[in-house]
Amino acid sequence: MSDIHNLSVMEPPVRLYFSGHEQTSPSHACGPGIWPHYLLHYVLSGTGTFQSEKQSWRLTAGDAFLIIPGVVSAYAASSTDPWEYCWIGFDGRDAADILSACGLTAASPVYHSSSPASVDGKAAEGRISPVSGSTDAAPCGLSLCSVKVGEAQAAGDPMGECLLSINDMLYSQPGNTYLHLSLLYRFFSLLSPDAGNAEKNSSAYLQQALDYLQHNYAYVIKIQDVARYVGIDRTYLYKLFTRELGISPQQYLIRLRLSMAKRLLASTDLRITEISNSCGFADSASFCHHFQAHFSITPSQFRKEPGREPVP
Repeated sequence: MSDIHNLSVMEPPVRLYFSGHEQTSPSHACGPGIWPHYLLHYVLSGTGTFQSEKQSWRLTAGDAFLIIPGVVSAYAASSTDPWEYCWIGFDGRDAADILSACGLTAASPVYHSSSPASVDGKAAEGRISPVSGSTDAAPCGLSLCSVKVGEAQAAGDPMGECLLSINDMLYSQPGNTYLHLSLLYRFFSLLSPDAGNAEKNSSAYLQQALDYLQHNYAYVIKIQDVARYVGIDRTYLYKLFTRELGISPQQYLIRLRLSMAKRLLASTDLRITEISNSCGFADSASFCHHFQAHFSITPSQFRKEPGREPVP
């Protein structure tokens, strides 16, 4: 099976060139050499080593490694437990920024699903080196490996399943650029740092939740919807809001709706019912009840106040 190439001529922020999937043979190696584009491998099963400049890493299922354009790199399968992996080749004007956001840079080109087994500048099992005269470990040089498809080990592995889907779609729908990019961005989203460091990401979670509420306050939404969108537990979302804002997510949503309603009361001639509907309240009675409880004045009284200024 050969690499599956994307033949579309579009130039999106990230361009997907090809993908592949291989069950390698023992000690199968590629490089050392340089590549003209980003090349990311994700390990489905087995083990192997990756070398980038003077660093080496031992990798296993759930790990990934990134070859950066122009950086001398090499990789090799274990002699006893050769890896099966998927890969994608891509570049584009936003590729470096996206990879950096995912934690992949020239200084840190490896993603670990668990505690890393990396060796800085030290020999590791299956150490990568130039290969010559070998029948089971042909170097790739500046081209990609030939492909021998093994049995996929991605069941229940979202990242592996996503890459296999990319591989399938490039073959079955080679001109569907938007589909390819949607899968590629999904893979990047899975690769991004997440709940492994909740404290580090708490501000990002909170901002996501606030953005969601800002764009959806006019609809019938539940706090569980917000938690699901952000990708965290509802209890953790509650703790984030109370710790950072001093109020619950539900209280924040009500205050946001009231603020928007107050703005409409001050700047438009919309009816009370229309404002209530526009701001996500169940009915005008509920709106008036919350408005008076919060501002100590009814919506109608607020609108009639002399000299009131539009809410900024």
